[in-house]
Amino acid sequence: MTGTWILIRLILRRDRVLLPVWIAISALLPASIASSTTALYADQAAREAFAAATMSNPAQLATRGPIYDASVGGLTAWTLSSSAALIGGLISILLVTRHTRVEEEAGRRELLSSGVIGRHAPLAAALAVVLAGNLLLGLLSVPALVGNGLPAGSSVLFGLSIAAGGWAFAAVAAVTAQLTASSGTARGLAIAIGGLLFALRSLADTGGIGWLAWLTPFGWVRLTKPYAGDQWWVLGLVALFVAVLAAAAFALSTRRDVAGGLVPARQGPATGGLPGAFGLAGRLHRGTLAGFAIGFGLLGALLGVSARGLDAQLDTPQFQELAETIGGAGARISDVFFTFMMYVLSQLVTGAALMSALRARGEEAAGRAELLLSAPVGRLRWALSHLAFAIVGPALLLAVLGAAAGLTYDGDVGRVTGATLAYLPAVWTVVGIATLLFGMVPRLAAAVSWTVLGLFLVVDLLAEFKMASGILLELSPYVHVPALLLGSASSPVAPLLGLTAVAVALATAGLAFLRRRDLAPSS
Repeated sequence: MTGTWILIRLILRRDRVLLPVWIAISALLPASIASSTTALYADQAAREAFAAATMSNPAQLATRGPIYDASVGGLTAWTLSSSAALIGGLISILLVTRHTRVEEEAGRRELLSSGVIGRHAPLAAALAVVLAGNLLLGLLSVPALVGNGLPAGSSVLFGLSIAAGGWAFAAVAAVTAQLTASSGTARGLAIAIGGLLFALRSLADTGGIGWLAWLTPFGWVRLTKPYAGDQWWVLGLVALFVAVLAAAAFALSTRRDVAGGLVPARQGPATGGLPGAFGLAGRLHRGTLAGFAIGFGLLGALLGVSARGLDAQLDTPQFQELAETIGGAGARISDVFFTFMMYVLSQLVTGAALMSALRARGEEAAGRAELLLSAPVGRLRWALSHLAFAIVGPALLLAVLGAAAGLTYDGDVGRVTGATLAYLPAVWTVVGIATLLFGMVPRLAAAVSWTVLGLFLVVDLLAEFKMASGILLELSPYVHVPALLLGSASSPVAPLLGLTAVAVALATAGLAFLRRRDLAPSS
């Protein structure tokens, strides 16, 4: 562990902007939700009516689970628990991977290890910063919650449950960073595991299989039940999960070479040829893309199975009235469920697309782009070779997700797949933002791109609680996607074409800036 404190200071220096922004936004959300709940539902009767309507909505059960208590605190915990775990988990995965596997891939870990730095210091420093950051944001949320009149003890438990989601996925990322030599694959594996664990929690709450919630961190953060019984002991499950995975990560790190993975890369000699920059990009992206495709296919099949019997199980006037309120006359309950789930999963697909879009920046930072561009390869052809996979990749993932869900749901593969692919222009818009940042400010491209995606998630969350409207809500590309399964738009083509045009304009501007700037090999 020699040198751990020095590396902690280095991480804090490098992330001196990203960490405070993430912690501040995450810490302010709980109090904002609590204040909004008080304003929207003036008395207990109104809150109980809202809870009763929500508990009859399978889509809300799938995304957030049941409401344990209809108080202001209980509704605040219900609103944020799963969402905070999802957002905090994603950021924790990115930070742990950035300060472990990315450092090795770029060669900086080997340089540091030539000095007085212990073998376990880099991983220990990354985990220490990310775990402490999650703890800090959880504790900082407590005073404002208490200021809104909520019990102090329950507020502390709620803050710790928010932190617990980030802790769990920081530990997951620590393990996946030991398995592969590629930072993209390590991130992809961790995010895929997160998606599977989220699906298990959704299945537990919608399919009547309650015990499944005890197998996933998304279930644990809810089962702490702040403001509804305060089950503190559940945090012990999170602590045990983190301790076991962290110990496994340290053990695995001793069984591999620096800059290598526990699963070794396939050795040469290479077979076949590389037809230019696009052939090389294909070799770099194909493993990650294949892994994501398998993961989203399994996730889609699981969703289809979980929704297959909803129309029969919930065939009551109350449920049907709810479905028609959301989706119009004749809307099916299962279609409402699918629409909510595809909305959430499209944002996970965006994360996979961002990895492909930012791969060019990784090649540039590592110095490999400069070597490639010294050959007769133009900048545009090199950048487009990676951008192509950020365009085609999410189309493949959404198609696989929709086809698997449609096949296991009602056999109408075309209808469900088409509704899923409608989110593609929104995904491309985020890719366009990343491309623009890559062309303008390459050193900040990755951090800002992921922050932008996180802000879109926050805006969508606030909108669901009527805390975002007007121009703020319009900034999220996902709100412009028509819900095709519900027939919510008479002319669904117009918003999709508009989003596509915005994505093309952003990407074109980014490529134009790339042609005019110097290479920035160091991160």
